[in-house]
Amino acid sequence: MDSSFIRIVVTACLTLICASAQAQPAGADAYPVKVVRLVVGYAPGGSTDIVARAVAHRLNERWGTQVVVENRPGADTIIATDTVAKAQPDGYTLLLANSTNATNPSVIAKLPYDPLRDFTSVVLLGAATNLLSANPSFPPNSLKEMIALARARPGEITYAHVGAGSSQHLLIEHFALRARVKFLPVPYKGGGPAVIDTMAGHVSTMIGSVATQESYIKAGRLKPLVVFSATRSAVLPRTPTIAEQGFPDLQSEYWIGIMGPANLPAAVVAKLNTNMNAVLNLPEIRERFKQIGVDPLGGSAEDMDRYYRKELILWANVVRDAGIERK
Repeated sequence: MDSSFIRIVVTACLTLICASAQAQPAGADAYPVKVVRLVVGYAPGGSTDIVARAVAHRLNERWGTQVVVENRPGADTIIATDTVAKAQPDGYTLLLANSTNATNPSVIAKLPYDPLRDFTSVVLLGAATNLLSANPSFPPNSLKEMIALARARPGEITYAHVGAGSSQHLLIEHFALRARVKFLPVPYKGGGPAVIDTMAGHVSTMIGSVATQESYIKAGRLKPLVVFSATRSAVLPRTPTIAEQGFPDLQSEYWIGIMGPANLPAAVVAKLNTNMNAVLNLPEIRERFKQIGVDPLGGSAEDMDRYYRKELILWANVVRDAGIERK
């Protein structure tokens, strides 16, 4: 074969290889090279949004690349979640996921995305302890007394919660199933109105985060009954845990984490996870989380994936067993 022809073929092949390499997207070492969007399914100001902004600020400092919090509230976080599900899997559009992402598939009949196939778990950021409290005039002073009253007056004890189908709503329904009692749920659009009506006596009890209720408890305007956590709350050390009240499998917290679209490259997931774990260990981040009642978590992407899958199964079973109708 003519040597000049061979040289031409080799040169052409090398040119194609180089061009192909240059056309490949930047790897994890270069990521991120442009603005990263962190999509939040709530309006600015709430605990979920505060977590997003605190993490985004520290990632900005670490990367020297802008991480922008994009609030897309509405439709029980479906708008924000669907935005990320349909984004390019390049690491530049991420979701600030939370407990609602695990309950929606069980309480909403038709979602525009698949809760498992359309997402990649990245890291658990934190969790807030759920607290059941009551109006000070509510006769029971403990969970056991509340159960006894509920059995004597089925369906009469009211509890305020934020949003039908929310994890806190389903948590109390789960508790009611286990305790073999019936409560009357009263949905609210936010924790603030729920607190106000509970203090006013319009509802007997409420389920919400410790942070939402702490100041009112210390002022004597609410009385705590139980926290749904493995250990007692540092700010309410005299309030028993749900395990201490005889229900060790009812521990449930409002969690917050990071997810991306399906098929997010493993190297990008690893870099995101490493950097976010580093941010969670910063003293100023831990203090900021503490101020809003969120315990930092962290861990691997696999840890979050296992946790998320477990939550999906848990709430699906609760909705089925409680006979809750899907929206």
